Amino acid sequence: MNSNNPFDVHGIEHLSPSSINTFLDDKAMWIMRYLFGYKNGGGPAMWRGSAVDRGIGAYFGYEETPHSEEQSLHLVESQYTGYKAECEYNYPEQEINLNKYLEEKTKLQRYFKTALDFYDDLGQPTDYQKKIELQLPDLPVPIIGFIDLQYGDTIRDIKTTARTPSKVFEGHARQVSVYAQAMNCVPILDYIVVTAKDQKVVSHTVRNVQKYIETVEQIAYSIMQFLSYSNDKYELANGCYPNIDDWKWGEDEINFAKQIWRI
Repeated sequence: MNSNNPFDVHGIEHLSPSSINTFLDDKAMWIMRYLFGYKNGGGPAMWRGSAVDRGIGAYFGYEETPHSEEQSLHLVESQYTGYKAECEYNYPEQEINLNKYLEEKTKLQRYFKTALDFYDDLGQPTDYQKKIELQLPDLPVPIIGFIDLQYGDTIRDIKTTARTPSKVFEGHARQVSVYAQAMNCVPILDYIVVTAKDQKVVSHTVRNVQKYIETVEQIAYSIMQFLSYSNDKYELANGCYPNIDDWKWGEDEINFAKQIWRI
């Protein structure tokens, strides 16, 4: 262990776009996940996105055997129910919103078909779920992520949503900018939108990549500085306080936080 490397001291081998966004959005949540090892099984919205992503990859041949459209849809549906089963098995204390789960399940086919029609028109991608590493100056750990789809010098990230976005979310822009910087590609966010009355794909090209990379650098260096304050994770935790009234905090997360902050 290198005592001069605060990431090494705290057992952090790399950063990710997700960890960088979490540190900016909610430092207490970041401390729980990356210093105390808190994990959960996700939820219906996350399972929906992961399942659709997997189905698109299967359709384009990124599974052990080729998948037809029908087989890919079956994979999407089985993945979605499988995520719930895994959550129940691995995190039995986690509460699952059953109404939300069933609601998302009824819309899976529409999400997948909307995405499939869109990407089928674009043709065969050159890569899928490719691992990238971005090394920033003076940062002792890399930023690691996985791109959804690559089409030559363009990368596309799949986001499923029940609301039509009027603009690019900053966290999403930072995420794909990391990919773009590492790959020297043009980043595009594809929002797969399914509402009660409509389904469509809304695409946004992120053009000011360097601006977002500068923000990513600032956050990453802030994480390094924060970790350097102490070798004791409890002492670091005392530097902030969780806002457990925030809607993003579930019951399981609140209970975990109570053990750390003795709420």
